Amino acid sequence: MNRYRTFLGALYRLYEHSGFSLAGAVAFSFVVSLFPFCIFVGALSGIFGGRELAVRAVAQLFDILPEAVASALAPQVESIMGSSRIDLLTVSGFLALFFATSAIETMRAALNGAYRVRETRPYPLCLAISMCFVFVSAVSMLVLTWAVVFGPAIAAKLAEFEPAWAKKILESNWVDTFQRYALAIAVITSLLLAFHLWLAAGRRRLTDVLPGVLVSVSLWIVVAALYSYYLDLSDYTRFYAGLSQLMIALIFFQFTAMIIILGAEINRGIMELKKLGNGVHLDEGEPEGA
Repeated sequence: MNRYRTFLGALYRLYEHSGFSLAGAVAFSFVVSLFPFCIFVGALSGIFGGRELAVRAVAQLFDILPEAVASALAPQVESIMGSSRIDLLTVSGFLALFFATSAIETMRAALNGAYRVRETRPYPLCLAISMCFVFVSAVSMLVLTWAVVFGPAIAAKLAEFEPAWAKKILESNWVDTFQRYALAIAVITSLLLAFHLWLAAGRRRLTDVLPGVLVSVSLWIVVAALYSYYLDLSDYTRFYAGLSQLMIALIFFQFTAMIIILGAEINRGIMELKKLGNGVHLDEGEPEGA
C-alpha cells in the first residue's frame, strides 16, 4: 500500500511541480540535440574505424524506438550525416559537442526540480559534465556497434567448439531479438543511473536512485510498445498535417521525459519517507545525502 501511495504521490508532484511542461522542454531539446550529436558521432567514428561504423551506430539507436518515431527522424539524420563531414579536433567538432549538450542541460534542470535541489556547481563545471555525458554516450554507441558488427565473426570462430544443440539455440531469431533488447535495456538503465547520480545536483546513493530508475525503464518499455499500437488507431495528420511525423517524435520523447522525471519524483518520495521515519524533515532545496 505504501508503494502504491508513493507512486500516486509522485504522479501528483509531477503535475504540481510543472513536470509535464519540463518534459516538453526536454523533448524539444532532445530533437534539437539529436542532429549535432549524430554529427559528433560521425566525427568520433574516425578513431574507431570509419564513418560506416557511425552510420550503423545511429541505425541501432533508432532500432530501439517505435517504428513511427524512427521513420520520422532516421531519414533526416542519415541525410545530415551524409552531407556533414567534420573532424573531431576542430572548431566544428567542438561546436557539435556543445550543441549536443542541450538535452543534457535541460534534463539536469528537470531532475533538479524533481529532487527539489538547487544547482550550486559553477556553470563551466556543469557544462563539462554534460559534455562528458555526450562524449561517453557517443563512445559507448560506437563500441557497442563495433561489438555487434564484429561479434558474429568472433562467434563463428567460437562456434567450431560448440555442440550442435547450442548452435541451434544461438542461431534462432528469438535469441537475436532478446540480445538486442537486453542490450538496449542495459544501456538505458546505465544512462538513467548516471543521470540521477551525477547529472542532478546534490548527493545520492545507488540505493536511493535505483527504485525510480527501474520504474522508469519498465514504464518506458510499456509506453514504447503501446505507442506504436496507439498510432495505428489515431491519425495525427488531422491535427498537424505535414508536421505529423515530427509531432509523433516530439510527443514520444515528451512521454519519455515524463517517465524519467517521474522516476526522480518516486526517489524523492521514498527518501522523504526514510527521512521522516528517522525523525528528520527534508526541507525544500536541501540536497539529498546532506
